[in-house]
Amino acid sequence: MLTEAERLAGLHLTLSQGSYNPGGDPTSAGTHDGGGVVDINIDTMSTATRTTVAKALRQVGFAAWIRNPTQGDWPWHIHAAAINDTDLSTQAQNQTGDYYLGLNGLANHAPDDGPRIPIQTWEEYQRTH
Repeated sequence: MLTEAERLAGLHLTLSQGSYNPGGDPTSAGTHDGGGVVDINIDTMSTATRTTVAKALRQVGFAAWIRNPTQGDWPWHIHAAAINDTDLSTQAQNQTGDYYLGLNGLANHAPDDGPRIPIQTWEEYQRTH
């Protein structure tokens, strides 16, 4: 999924945190405890490039949000959870549910401010590409 998102965005992505990292970052609230969740370093990207990356991640089946320092104690990054990953932590499952509801996946349940595209899973993406 990440390889395809990189291809769509036309650049290489650098992860700041991956999956299966229980307790690795207390600001992640358990979302990285299971599989299918990554944080992507975007602090040197322009606003347009950040949006392009978030859109590419969403196109291939991630629930993905651009996170900024005003939202929590973290640097700029994109938080992405693979929608159909059967090994998502409970917290990440709840975030993907928020994505379907048009929310930001954070505890404040604010509206999703990311790029609007039809929601699809990796499997659905593969069938059409």
